[in-house]
Amino acid sequence: MKKVFNYLFIIILIMGVLYIINNNDNIKENNNDINILNTAESNQDDVIYFAKGMNKEDYLSAINYKTQIINKKKEYQKILYNFDQYLDYKELENIYYNLNNSNIVNLEIIGKSVDNRNIYSIVIGKGNKTIMFEAGNHAAEFANPLFITKFIIDLVNNYEAEDKDIINLLNNYKIVVLPVVNPDGYNTLITGVNTIKNKDLFIYKNRNLIDFNYYKGNLNGVDLNRNMPSQNSGLHFKRYNLLNTVVLKPSINKMEYYAGKYLGNEPETKALIFWHNKYYQNIFAYITLHSSGRVIYSSKPNLSDELNDLSNKCAQIVNNITGYRILGSDYEEVGEGNDGTTTDFITELLSGYNFSKITGRLSYHKYDKKINKLKYKVCVINIETLESYTNDLNIIKNEYYDYNLEKVFMDLIKQY
Repeated sequence: MKKVFNYLFIIILIMGVLYIINNNDNIKENNNDINILNTAESNQDDVIYFAKGMNKEDYLSAINYKTQIINKKKEYQKILYNFDQYLDYKELENIYYNLNNSNIVNLEIIGKSVDNRNIYSIVIGKGNKTIMFEAGNHAAEFANPLFITKFIIDLVNNYEAEDKDIINLLNNYKIVVLPVVNPDGYNTLITGVNTIKNKDLFIYKNRNLIDFNYYKGNLNGVDLNRNMPSQNSGLHFKRYNLLNTVVLKPSINKMEYYAGKYLGNEPETKALIFWHNKYYQNIFAYITLHSSGRVIYSSKPNLSDELNDLSNKCAQIVNNITGYRILGSDYEEVGEGNDGTTTDFITELLSGYNFSKITGRLSYHKYDKKINKLKYKVCVINIETLESYTNDLNIIKNEYYDYNLEKVFMDLIKQY
């Protein structure tokens, strides 16, 4: 009888612990110290959702993705590239594998694209001071993968040539690069629609309707820069109408933003979620590169003044070198359907937001309430290179040298 009582006591105890866990507002899932909220914003009635949130299991699966570390196979050979030819995605991959032969570089596959291409993260340097660069989110903005690839080629070439300044830099800093978020879109722009492997994908089926020189999305027609599960993505405040650029179906137009039916559902987005969560607690800057108008976005009006002040200092570094115009908070929409960018997501992580399994988004108490703190002291900016989209290599090359983008990247690294 005593043994039966003991068993019953243990069962009741376990059930009680499970009850507490399942009803705690701050559940820590797995071993990643990721907080999963059982709560949502207190003013749910003030918003209208037009995209469904991300499933909790999918979010945790993205964070716990098992990456593939690429082994070094050969001695490093100097790489030569100076915007003298178009590089398809396979050629970019070959460059990244060659860079990986240096002992200062580590190459990792962090996910797959819709059309089953590898998505890479490249880590250069051994230091504790970490900066992140992201490029190639929008298909037609293929200049930025070339810009950041050219920069890291020269960086590693100089390291291997025993340049003392570069050796010292890379012993003190860690430069984390996601050079092409959207490899399918990039490759389609370079090599043509017939190189899409899966002919059942939305973009291939609608190939005759699309001007690929201006196309933004992935091969499912989703704008990856609207698919991140940030607090305000896939919704708008009731007092606002949707912006006329926001659409509710897969997009074939350069000026349309489709967040997807489900946030975080695209494989490229899941790779970004993994990448952000892996590094955000240990960085001093996050730089994303796009191509529209030689401007710099450096403000989040719904987030803290501290974040915006830090970000403006980074923007000023870029402005001093390039003359690119800094755009303040007046140029950022919140709650009009245009949220869900990579900078929305990373800044909310940095501000202490956690994932809500109720909304399927990052969450923080109340919609449309300005947060007054920044948990991690990081600057976050979006640099829009080039005057407009172009596939002219001469224009791309001139942008890199005339606006001294190498110095821009280097000074952003050295600021800390």
